[in-house]
Amino acid sequence: MELEFLNFELWQYIVFAGVFFCSCFLQGVIGFGAGAFGIPILFLFVGFPLDTTIAAITIASMTQSGLGAWKLQRSIKWRSTLRPGLVRILFILPGVLLLQWLMAGDDSSVTKVVAESMADERKQMIQQMLGVILILIVVCKRYIRIDEQKELATKWEFIAFSISGVMLGFVGMGGPAVAIWVMFQPWTAKQSRGFLFAMLFYGMIPLALILAWRFGASSINGLILGALGLPIVFIGTAVGIRIGNRLDRKKLKSYALLALFLIGLSALLRPLFTS
Repeated sequence: MELEFLNFELWQYIVFAGVFFCSCFLQGVIGFGAGAFGIPILFLFVGFPLDTTIAAITIASMTQSGLGAWKLQRSIKWRSTLRPGLVRILFILPGVLLLQWLMAGDDSSVTKVVAESMADERKQMIQQMLGVILILIVVCKRYIRIDEQKELATKWEFIAFSISGVMLGFVGMGGPAVAIWVMFQPWTAKQSRGFLFAMLFYGMIPLALILAWRFGASSINGLILGALGLPIVFIGTAVGIRIGNRLDRKKLKSYALLALFLIGLSALLRPLFTS
């Protein structure tokens, strides 16, 4: 297997390290945003393949969520994580297959020039879809206000976690649907965070395996790159948690949402000005 990441330019490594740090820092400060921040930047502006980017961020999210779940294990109702976790895992594969279909296409019957043009069009479409998803995430995080419920119908659990699984496999961002579902639950802050960490950890392991299966060397390179970046994950997370405990989280969350909105808007509009 060719280690493609060894062929990246120096500036790509530097930006990757900076994005990895900022993603984990953001996750440590406000509790979300690692994938939503890191994946679009590495894909849109650094030029990493989307599956490679998702695979690299998967390692960071897996490590963070695993540590978080371990620290909050006494607050986690483990039985309540089994069914939604299984639903989420089952719907990762459709999301990955959708991504693979959009990235690959069928260029066998056209000339090389036309095939390259079609590949560019597909990439632009994925960029715009990523932009729309980011903007929707920001809108949900910013404006949705939910009153907790004593008991939520099972169908909402299935809807939330199936959407989460598809989005996790498609663009590596499965957290928002889970977070909205958790808002309905009559749980303490620690119980909610513990559940979220458990869900993230459950999803990342099968996601890594499915990416390696469907995309092969490209995703495996991303997993290796993510593993090499683990020291940055630990540092970024630790700094983020420490600073987050001292600063106004509401303001930091607002700034983070603004940054994500601008990234999403850029992803949505950029193909219109570069075509």
